[in-house]
Amino acid sequence: MGKLGKYIDDAVARSALETAAQHADKAGRPTPFVWTGADWTTPGGERRDLPLIRRGMGEWLRDLGAGLHAAHAEAVDARARWKYLMDQMRELRIQANAATDPGAKEYLNEAADELARDASYIHIPAAPIDPDVVPVIGSVASEILSAPNSRATQLLSLASQFESFRAPMRDPGEWVKRLAAAPRSVHVRTTAVWDAFCVAEPVLARSLGATAGKRALFAAMDRRFGARRKLAGYEGWRGVALGE
Repeated sequence: MGKLGKYIDDAVARSALETAAQHADKAGRPTPFVWTGADWTTPGGERRDLPLIRRGMGEWLRDLGAGLHAAHAEAVDARARWKYLMDQMRELRIQANAATDPGAKEYLNEAADELARDASYIHIPAAPIDPDVVPVIGSVASEILSAPNSRATQLLSLASQFESFRAPMRDPGEWVKRLAAAPRSVHVRTTAVWDAFCVAEPVLARSLGATAGKRALFAAMDRRFGARRKLAGYEGWRGVALGE
């Protein structure tokens, strides 16, 4: 697969995971694992091996996808039927354009017109969820369960971007300690420090307030990474840098 194909696959998977995160409360049970900023752990903070994480998250996503399909089956199935007819219609158009025999061209175009008419009669009910995304949630779940570790890990990384899959931020100092050390010679945007800030800052802003949350995280990162000079110039840190 080329780079473009992989980019499209990742974008589709991310959209499915975003939808799963938005509807996580409809799963009937909490996510079996959460992202702490450094590891996937149980909600209680216990670490598990990757195979157990893959199985837990894959099965949870699979069940959620099945539940969403059942809840919105009419819209999902109607959309799938419409897409199937339109795909068949487009294939016939391609064949008609390539046909050299006038009779064959006419026959193929008439068949394509009939499929287009059939598709136009399909009523797709309104739903609070994109019907195209629901089947993809199941596909992502299958990949997490059975794809090579590299692909499963990538999908879990995509999932970790969404708050529904993240552990609550309790102690920013303890959280920062679990991150890998960031070389002082490396620009902060290429290190775990900046990534950690982007994840932690909105969570801390809600729990501690914007300024207090940033100040707590800044202090913890400064102790861990010597981040004072690296981060003080960034827009997100202005007004909260600690005194010398």
